[in-house]
Amino acid sequence: MDRSKLPRIRRTRQAQAARGQAMVEFALVFPIFLMLLLATIEFAFAFNAVLSSNYSTRDASLIGAEAGSNPGADCQIIKQVLADMTPPVDATKITQIIIYRANATGGPVSGSFSGSGNVWVHSTSPTTDCSAYGGSAALPFKLTTTNYPEGLPNSVTGAGGRCDFLNGCPDNAHRTRDTIGVQVSYTYTWHTPLPNFVPLATGSFTITRANEMRMEPIL
Repeated sequence: MDRSKLPRIRRTRQAQAARGQAMVEFALVFPIFLMLLLATIEFAFAFNAVLSSNYSTRDASLIGAEAGSNPGADCQIIKQVLADMTPPVDATKITQIIIYRANATGGPVSGSFSGSGNVWVHSTSPTTDCSAYGGSAALPFKLTTTNYPEGLPNSVTGAGGRCDFLNGCPDNAHRTRDTIGVQVSYTYTWHTPLPNFVPLATGSFTITRANEMRMEPIL
């Protein structure tokens, strides 16, 4: 055997071994890299959904504060939520909108959002339950619970309705001007195959956000 060829054979074998080692390392690292990439993309989608939900409730509560006790206020609030929930967020996945009366700390006055508000749930077909300033709007929600009706409170007891007078409503209960809140529940579903790598990331989860705004006063 020509001994002059031994270094060349040795180098060839070393190169082959190095390539084999690189392939093994790539096979081990690639799934981790792919999982991190998918997690980054998924986080961006989820974070966008959270921001959109929060922004829509802030915008909608401002609309509710401006609408005050006027009829059709709920319709305008819902329309604003839908207007703000734009792609990549899917507005059809809003499962529930609660328009409620808030207390001084921003929570519901009765201790529960549904107990203090009107509960609008997603409907598979457009509904005209939502009236807009004398007209009607075919929005994909229907009213299931009414604990915060439109209009002024009872003139004697101050119960029900929405108080939007600067110095409070003129009733025996001395009800002060309301703070109106809007809560949105959004079902988030995965956009990437991340659940294939993370067993706990299955199905979907609900994003719930709420914001409140003091009623714009009637002087």
